[in-house]
Amino acid sequence: MKRYSIPFAIALAFGGTFVLWALLVNHALSTDHGERVGVHIHQSMVMGYRFDYYLINLPKRETQHMMVYVVAPDGHSIDKAKVGFLVVGPDGSKQRFMAMGMNGAFGADIDFRAKGVYTVKTKVVTGGKKMFDKFTYEAR
Repeated sequence: MKRYSIPFAIALAFGGTFVLWALLVNHALSTDHGERVGVHIHQSMVMGYRFDYYLINLPKRETQHMMVYVVAPDGHSIDKAKVGFLVVGPDGSKQRFMAMGMNGAFGADIDFRAKGVYTVKTKVVTGGKKMFDKFTYEAR
């Protein structure tokens, strides 16, 4: 009996460690657990998808990083899409960007230095759907 108890204890310890590790990895890889960075500036619904916009101040840069999180109607984050921004400044100048996917969101560096109202247009293409969003943001 004693002969089997040590291997059993070792197997139990490794099995429990493996289960704990699997749970932690699954949590770390999940993109929909609310760990979003920056200041929330806008939220909208397009064709049942939620678009959440955040701005991140970049130290020692003249731009801010704008991120859009796209959440499907079933609550899962969209991580495979093509996302573009068209930003029209207070003076009518235009900035166009193809956003880069990162950590469950899509982002680009945008120049919001001039004070005033900006119009932000977003295009998201995912799963054969083309979605368009538009909102205004005031830089102070």
